[in-house]
Amino acid sequence: MPLHDGDLELALLTLLSGQERYGLDLAKELRDLTGGDLDLNAGTLYPALHRLERRGWLRSETRPSPRGGHALRYYTLTDDGEQAFKTKRDAYHRWHQGLATRWGNS
Repeated sequence: MPLHDGDLELALLTLLSGQERYGLDLAKELRDLTGGDLDLNAGTLYPALHRLERRGWLRSETRPSPRGGHALRYYTLTDDGEQAFKTKRDAYHRWHQGLATRWGNS
């Protein structure tokens, strides 16, 4: 099943709600949560994160890696990002409930 931008946005906002994460950590978490079905490459992940940052939903900060090596860019939801997450999450729940009701009648 193809991944749409809105689905990816909701997934990223969900993982960032209440905590900061760096890009590859987000990709690993999505891969683990979906049993490998969602295995994002950098060419998909980082443009999505940058798009959310341009909207004002994320802020980022580059810091040294705790394990040494290259610095990591950590992403955090802004207040607008938290609101966007709640709005998208609630819309998803309404949509899912509507379909689940229909599926139950099939």
